[in-house]
Amino acid sequence: MLTFIQKYRYSLLLVLIGLLWLEVLNVLLQLDRQTLLYPDASNYLESAQKMYLKFTGHYYRPMVMAFITGLPYLFGSSDAGILQWSLIVNVMCWLGTSLLLFQIAKDFLKTKVAFIVAILPFFIIGNAVLNYHLLTENIYTFFIVLAFYSLFRYFKTNNFWFLSFSLSLLLSSMLIKPGAKFLAILILLFFIKTLLKNHKAKAMILIYGSVLMILIQLVGMKVQYGDFTISYIDGVTYHNYLFSKAECFKNGKEYHQINNPRAEYLFSLLFTDQKRVAKEDAILQIKTNFPNVVKAYFDNLLENTKSGNACVFDLENKRGSSNFTFWKTVAFNLSKWQNRLFTVLGVLVSLYFVRKLFIPKSVYALMALFVLYTIILSGISCGQGDRFHVITFPIVFLLLAKALIETDRFKRFFVRLQK
Repeated sequence: MLTFIQKYRYSLLLVLIGLLWLEVLNVLLQLDRQTLLYPDASNYLESAQKMYLKFTGHYYRPMVMAFITGLPYLFGSSDAGILQWSLIVNVMCWLGTSLLLFQIAKDFLKTKVAFIVAILPFFIIGNAVLNYHLLTENIYTFFIVLAFYSLFRYFKTNNFWFLSFSLSLLLSSMLIKPGAKFLAILILLFFIKTLLKNHKAKAMILIYGSVLMILIQLVGMKVQYGDFTISYIDGVTYHNYLFSKAECFKNGKEYHQINNPRAEYLFSLLFTDQKRVAKEDAILQIKTNFPNVVKAYFDNLLENTKSGNACVFDLENKRGSSNFTFWKTVAFNLSKWQNRLFTVLGVLVSLYFVRKLFIPKSVYALMALFVLYTIILSGISCGQGDRFHVITFPIVFLLLAKALIETDRFKRFFVRLQK
């Protein structure tokens, strides 16, 4: 036992610090007393119910998230049990993300400094608070970081199993967040020659399995709702946010996420008609209202960059504590400035690494691609606080550390720090 503790003391300490910090936030912000269930969370709960209780798919939420979320239904769980389970899963993924960052950072930093880098993501308020909601952010982040860790191991060992596992996770991630599909396809294309060369290898079963899940999702959506699509959420998102705001700019009106007539009309349609109408509207607006589409996109991007965490903003003082408002204000403002700082730093450091995209074994360039892809894609939507960008921050910390140690001035600082 002592040998185990000695060997994994940094990892165990990392977990302990994470749990203690989460409990501090919980006490100050009454996170475990909150009862608000966001519409997205209701969708995820419904998707789990459809999978496990009705054996059908969900129109907006794909199967992997539904599978993870609904596992307790196999043991007779209630809906309340699903919400409790989501907290456990989220915290495990939140902790797991930092543990993986620690393992990667040790490749270019001494253990003590890598430990500090791995701790930093715990203090991103948005990610910590999201643990208490049935949402995808921390699960998706863990999938992505685990994929990059496996890719990192592949470059170190040249073991094809690691590459296969990494790419299978990226493919599977689109069944958690449908918006991840273009990133997964893009990274898959980077390794297409290697995949073709090893197409008969046993390790390819992981990739084939992920492709099979995607095909099942596509066919299931076609049979049940009418279209070969992973989800109908993409059309709803760009129609109700980006192009609705562009239409408001055109007509000189203020955009409102709630009481949006265009959204109400879209939701009145069958799902296959939602997809068709959203696509036709997008094409029409790009042709006839392009300047306002661009304006709406950058307005969304700016909002997603400067906003604080919506989950903190919506917290209620359930215990009637006298200092609750103070801590809520501190946490919200901190989440707001963290979002601004690490989004800007994330873009800058990613531009530094993404230029190395076609250099062999450049896992950090692919991480940078993920950061830029996520931030750029966020301009399609708005009104979600910092949710779009916080998923990139753990990787941003890693990229910042890597960039700094490659700079002569900071390299000397790191050398002194590591002594």
